[in-house]
Amino acid sequence: MAYLALDLGAGSGRAIAGIIENGHIRLDEVHRFGNTPVKLGDTLYWDFLSLFRNIKEGIHQAVNKGYDLRGIAVDAWGVDFGLIDKKGRLISNPVCYRDSRTQGMMDKAISRISKEKLYAVTGIQQMEINSVFQLLSLENDDDLTLLVADKLLFIPDLINYYLTGKVCNEYTIASTSQLLNAQTKDWEPDLFDQLELPSHLMSEIVQPCSVIGKLKRELVGETGTSEIPVFAVGAHDTASAIAAIPSVGREWAFLSSGTWSLLGIQAEEPILTPEAMMSNFTNEGGVGNKILFMCNITGLWLLQRLIAEWERGDEECSYDYLLSECSKSEPFRSIVNTDDPAFTHPVSMSASIREYCHKTRQLLPQTKGELVRCVLESLAMKYHYVMKKLEACSGRNVRHLAVVGGGSQNELLNQYIADALNVEVVVGLTEATAIGNILQQAVADKKLKNMEEGRQIIKNSFNFRSYYPVNACEWSAVAIKLSHLFE
Repeated sequence: MAYLALDLGAGSGRAIAGIIENGHIRLDEVHRFGNTPVKLGDTLYWDFLSLFRNIKEGIHQAVNKGYDLRGIAVDAWGVDFGLIDKKGRLISNPVCYRDSRTQGMMDKAISRISKEKLYAVTGIQQMEINSVFQLLSLENDDDLTLLVADKLLFIPDLINYYLTGKVCNEYTIASTSQLLNAQTKDWEPDLFDQLELPSHLMSEIVQPCSVIGKLKRELVGETGTSEIPVFAVGAHDTASAIAAIPSVGREWAFLSSGTWSLLGIQAEEPILTPEAMMSNFTNEGGVGNKILFMCNITGLWLLQRLIAEWERGDEECSYDYLLSECSKSEPFRSIVNTDDPAFTHPVSMSASIREYCHKTRQLLPQTKGELVRCVLESLAMKYHYVMKKLEACSGRNVRHLAVVGGGSQNELLNQYIADALNVEVVVGLTEATAIGNILQQAVADKKLKNMEEGRQIIKNSFNFRSYYPVNACEWSAVAIKLSHLFE
């Protein structure tokens, strides 16, 4: 007996079976596949047909491995969406958030509604990739798809629709759109009116830990399973990941560490102050009616691009080797602001890092070890800077940081974070998103009372490790000296 988590990232996707037995959970990855956007003409699309084919293959593989599936649920990245017509047909492949169509749309939106008003209502960080600006770009271009569109479905919603035939927008993924009222947790009609956007495209908001519908009969035949339930979970992958963290309280913060870093807290109510807006914090929907008050930070993207660069040159770049070389390098030699636009899409990441260091009058990192140390120390410094703002905006005093995601396996980075933030860093959930997804299914299926019971299962099932500060004073001194890089 198992639940199947369909966990979709902006680079790859996975189908992971979760088995809950005797107060423990165990995971089995049954299918992994690529998810690469495709440039067609001037537009960067997601290949939704390939994505859905792999969704079906993931269900089929789980059945082939002998799992008696009690349910399935989808989580994915935020902001992107597809449009369907009145007959339920997909009008076009969803456009990737990295497409250029949203350029200039923030300014157009601000001409109709101030950024202060937009933040006061939605609580969402102003980013050009947000759904509101994607939708505004269609309206601005008189795009014909809007004339025939009946519903807007975010990527998990779109998959759920083709799995069940049910149209709905899940709360956590809808919150990334910047069209949801952060306090009512529902669509904000005034925003649609002031931005001249079609509100009829939006659907009923459904909450995590609920049932959407049952798998369509034709899919039952294709995948070899039964008419199993399709559950709504925290469809935004970040929401499901944070829901899995077993430690909660006012002294706890979280860090989702991967290509992107998300540093924040779980709050009962959104924080909609001008200070929060100026500090680039966002209030996204969380599981259990929570608000995820957090900051989006460019994470391990820099290291990933460095490794890709070295791989192209057939150079030694295994993680063990790079971290070993990093440890041997001089500390605090070079520090960069990872969110600087220079690092968004450089031809050469190593050249961009060196150019940044040259402009800021720092020593240039030359070796692989120096470059890796630069990236890891810079990330920890960025977290330090953001944490200070997080505490100021929330009125909290953070003492413990739960780090989840792939980046939590980087022991060197974990220690740097503990030193830079002067907190206990707790790791142990590299598959937090899938775990959160599966436990929410069990709650919706009434096999668990609530997510609190699910978090106890997590404590029973995984080994957690703590990192404590050992060099906090030196990190604090360096952070003060280099604060101008992060302002």
